[in-house]
Amino acid sequence: MSSRRFPGKVLAPFKGKPLITHVVERVSQALPRVPVTVLTSIETSDDPLFAYLVSQNIDVFRGALDNVFERFSMCARGRVDPHVLKELASRVDEDWDIITTVFPRTFPRGTNGELIRTSSFLGIDAHTLTEHEREHVTSIFYNHPEKFRILNIDSGDPKLAELNLCVDTIEDLRRLEAGE
Repeated sequence: MSSRRFPGKVLAPFKGKPLITHVVERVSQALPRVPVTVLTSIETSDDPLFAYLVSQNIDVFRGALDNVFERFSMCARGRVDPHVLKELASRVDEDWDIITTVFPRTFPRGTNGELIRTSSFLGIDAHTLTEHEREHVTSIFYNHPEKFRILNIDSGDPKLAELNLCVDTIEDLRRLEAGE
């Protein structure tokens, strides 16, 4: 909710529903047997998001605002069901730490997908992370590809990477709502 570029964007209406609802619905469609948890901060600015998620029966985990890596770690340690992870792992090759669509990007911005092996994520020494890596938790994989097994999913059409479907500003939201 405290985004510098677009405060409150996750609750901004898009096609009649808050943006976060669209994200949760898409993840649930893509992984129907995997429970979805939204991570947010414990800051009061995120209370409206928390209240909305609870009202929609969407699982939510709250942690530190400025240390997203720690928030992911705490959630993974406390919420990840190993049986669910085994189900996911059975669908993909065993030799990966992260499956991604951005290394290199061949899908439109705003549609990236990343599936991280929990044991690989929890094996990262948080003390070695840069400030950027603590906030952008998957960047450690891309900054040090020699240390990780990365599988990139290619769209088959590199021109798709030129499209921008991100919502970073209210103008982005209006542009997408208008279908531009």
